[in-house]
Amino acid sequence: MSVAIIDINDCGLCCGTAQGNLHISPGYALLTQEGITTGNAALQQAYLQPQQSFNQYWRQLNLSPLPSPTNQARHYADLAYAQLLELHQASGNPEEIIFATPGSFDRDQLAIVLGLAKASPFKTLGIVDSAVAAASQVNANGSDRLLHLDIQLHQIVLTQLALDHQGSETAIERIQVEVLSNLGLKTFYDQWARHIADQFIQQYRYDPLHTAEGEQQLYDLLPSWLTQIQSNQELAIALDSPQGNYRLSINRNELLASSTSKQEQLRQKLNSFLPNSGKLITSHRVNLLPGLSEQLKPFNQLADNAAILGCLENLEIIAGNGDDIHFVTRLPTTSSTSMSSAITSPPAQQSEEGTPTFQETNSPTHVLYQHRAYKIQERLYLH
Repeated sequence: MSVAIIDINDCGLCCGTAQGNLHISPGYALLTQEGITTGNAALQQAYLQPQQSFNQYWRQLNLSPLPSPTNQARHYADLAYAQLLELHQASGNPEEIIFATPGSFDRDQLAIVLGLAKASPFKTLGIVDSAVAAASQVNANGSDRLLHLDIQLHQIVLTQLALDHQGSETAIERIQVEVLSNLGLKTFYDQWARHIADQFIQQYRYDPLHTAEGEQQLYDLLPSWLTQIQSNQELAIALDSPQGNYRLSINRNELLASSTSKQEQLRQKLNSFLPNSGKLITSHRVNLLPGLSEQLKPFNQLADNAAILGCLENLEIIAGNGDDIHFVTRLPTTSSTSMSSAITSPPAQQSEEGTPTFQETNSPTHVLYQHRAYKIQERLYLH
């Protein structure tokens, strides 16, 4: 039976397999009389058809009626179901699924996820807290507490984790979750888009946010600009308009200053948590927000498939016995010789500022066989 892990985060739902396949679908849906489109195809129409576009349905996963329901979708759960089907099909129709869900989901939302899964063409093996699954990949020697930070479209989720050391074995368990509303990826993107639009207004009297086409173009290009400005103080950008091609240079410091209030809100919240939370670990999504990593020093960043690997290495624990599905919030941590530590989180080096930086390795070190990792230099007989 083929098994896949679906890590639910509306910045990009991830479906991964033991074979290393990874499909990502942002949490956007486009609802028309013809049907429901989700993922990147919906994101590319989000500002062209704003009345038919939705991006809150994972955060507000419920059965309340949509403002304008259709035959295809009556509530947010229908949009979520359509995206699960799209993700499942794009990932090769795996027969069995484990869900890694964010700590922001309450019991009712977890029940809805299981209800959607029951109506889907796959068998659900289990459900686990995504922060616990991801943090199980951390070598947390010398620490009894971790604070996991993850970014969603509309909020940030802080998960406090405790480590239980029993002899040579260590388990990690969720103890508290804090949701920071209005501090999500889209919150920052909206502020930065407005800042960039103001620059075009000042130089050309052209507001790209004034038309649906201009707004869609700006948001389509924004992620690429933000990636480039991570390592550039000045960045030359351009937008097409009915009047021609407009070019300008954006300053990194000025761009980040436009979101100072939101960054300060996050910094204060972290300061209140960290004294009692030990080490700070983050998802790879911190890379989506320029300047955030400087505020979080020191911290350890997890690989983009950390939650998926955490699930794959603990399939038997998460799946349990029989048909009963339990919500797992405690898992054993990965040992220092495991496959995930060797490949996805190589040994850290100290940069000049003292911040951990990771070296990538392209050389395989382990073989995964029946959910167990074996060193390549050891003999492995396959019968």
